[in-house]
Amino acid sequence: MRLSVLFAVVLLGITNPAGTQGIGPGGAIPAVANLPGLGGTFWQSDVVIHNPGESQISVRLLLFPEIRNGAPVFEPLTSDSMTVPALGELTVFNVVQSVFGMIDTKGALSVISEDFSPIVIGSRTYTFGDDGGTFGQEVFGILVSDRAWAAGAQNDSLYRTNVGVYLPPPGPAQGSTVDFEVIVRDPTGAEVGRGTMRFPDAGMQQRNLSAMGADLLLEGSVEVVCSDPSYFWFGYISRVDQISGDAVYRPLRGMGF
Repeated sequence: MRLSVLFAVVLLGITNPAGTQGIGPGGAIPAVANLPGLGGTFWQSDVVIHNPGESQISVRLLLFPEIRNGAPVFEPLTSDSMTVPALGELTVFNVVQSVFGMIDTKGALSVISEDFSPIVIGSRTYTFGDDGGTFGQEVFGILVSDRAWAAGAQNDSLYRTNVGVYLPPPGPAQGSTVDFEVIVRDPTGAEVGRGTMRFPDAGMQQRNLSAMGADLLLEGSVEVVCSDPSYFWFGYISRVDQISGDAVYRPLRGMGF
């Protein structure tokens, strides 16, 4: 079976609109990275894949690009087949560079089981501290459609908050776009910022709330609305300490999930 067809079938399996999201034959990590950040940080992502079944399975990783300036920064990439032992797991360190040979970039990752066996995935994006230790954030996907929300945003001199969206394949038809409107509100519910992420293709985008006009947000929430409610997607906010670079990840959540 062609990989594109396999991915489409797996995607159907993880985009069940009924609202339950259990173990399935595929999963998504809305953001993976290998790139420098502010304050001397350098972010990289590790991925772990667990096989809960009693037979060895094969999986593939698919890296989808960041959308920047209205276009993907690279073509989607597919890994070689990887095996995961029965009841065991596979850990991939610094996945963007070690598997795909990409540096100084970010994207979104989908993991699929080649024979539709269930898998469990996890990911951590982190940077190294001055003492040699690491700090970072768990990154995981919650599938949503139409509109979704996240609480606990802050964007000021102490913290900055980024909002991200991963639109998985198949993406919009050629020549069209899928647009995501981002609305930022303060604790009273008043709107303090608004902006749009436009997707001409499958991929991910991440923006700071300052790009939405919310330069001074001591506390608040983020709502993201998709222009086409028939699409399923993943979203998140990441609140980063401006001094240490430590980060907290919060997935966007929809009404039905």
